[in-house]
Amino acid sequence: MSGNGLDNTGENRDTRHSSASRRAFLGAAGTAGASALAGCTGMLGGSGGPTTLRVTVWSGNYVERFEEAIRPIFESRFDAELELVSGWNSLLAKIKSAPADDPPFDVTVACEPIYYNGRTQDLFEELRYEDHIPNIDNVIQHYKDIRPHSHGAPVDGAPLSILYDTDLDEPVETWSDFTDSVVQQSDGVGVDSGFWIYPLLAAGVGTDAAPGAQELYEEQHHDALVDTIEAWPVEGWASSGTDIWQQFQNGIIDAAQWYFDQVYYDMEDHPNVEFSMPEQNAGWMNNWAVVRGTDKRQLGEEFINMLLDPEVQSKWAEDHPLFFTTSDMSYPDDLAQYLPTTAEEAQQWSIPQWEEVAPYSAKFSDKFKQMKNQ
Repeated sequence: MSGNGLDNTGENRDTRHSSASRRAFLGAAGTAGASALAGCTGMLGGSGGPTTLRVTVWSGNYVERFEEAIRPIFESRFDAELELVSGWNSLLAKIKSAPADDPPFDVTVACEPIYYNGRTQDLFEELRYEDHIPNIDNVIQHYKDIRPHSHGAPVDGAPLSILYDTDLDEPVETWSDFTDSVVQQSDGVGVDSGFWIYPLLAAGVGTDAAPGAQELYEEQHHDALVDTIEAWPVEGWASSGTDIWQQFQNGIIDAAQWYFDQVYYDMEDHPNVEFSMPEQNAGWMNNWAVVRGTDKRQLGEEFINMLLDPEVQSKWAEDHPLFFTTSDMSYPDDLAQYLPTTAEEAQQWSIPQWEEVAPYSAKFSDKFKQMKNQ
């Protein structure tokens, strides 16, 4: 699939697990939190009542945890209501099919390649950082440098995680272990079937042809990268965390590539599966954008500014095991050992730069189709 095609993959992709939220957040304390988190400008609708900001977020446990963590803060800071629209794909198609001055939502989450395609197709407004998003100054420079942030602020993301059966002879601790004997002689490996760039990033980290996952962006290393991913004994293709857990339970796989934010709070429900977080790793990151033509552009920018408040990110982290981009936020003790707090730590992770991989996306997409059809 091409970059555009990835906006239309994973229609049924779901991150829902047996325990969607393990930490209470704000709850009845929302009123008390209003004074501590106050400071943004209220916005009134034209009729004199509160306006509604429509925000698109990822499905599954992401929207559930976002609902718990962010809605109380937003509605305590603004004289406005938050309408959350969850989904995985077709975000850009919905914007393009709507009238230019009447978009289907006002703000959207966007990982790559959705952010790249939305930005280059003029589907997102340019963000007015100086006027409405001063908290961009709190963001670690490394995250701002990964991809252009003119139309989307880097806010949150998560590293990839290795899952493996504890009955294996040795732990699976690095991405290069997927081509070593323990995994090669196992029942097999499970990978994400919807977003091919993430298994490829992991394979790139596990290939020593170039630093990190640079093999993905340098054509002279593509053969080595493809050789690595083809050497993985892939037996399971998963569109959700539920798929991965089921494949372990059914003895289809003994190891997997998945995502830290989707598995960390569920590990206790799967005592025969352990996870590893390689020091050299890969991950995904969201850039948050204001949709073209919205009449709530300023409120959307102020919403993004709120997401970049270190105090908000610290509260958010209590409920959702994501990494966050500001330097002054703090993680709960159990997460701090896994997630980066400095640029030096963050630079150990390879996060997609779609501008560089776009020329090769059709080739890699075709390769994954071939692998899935074997």
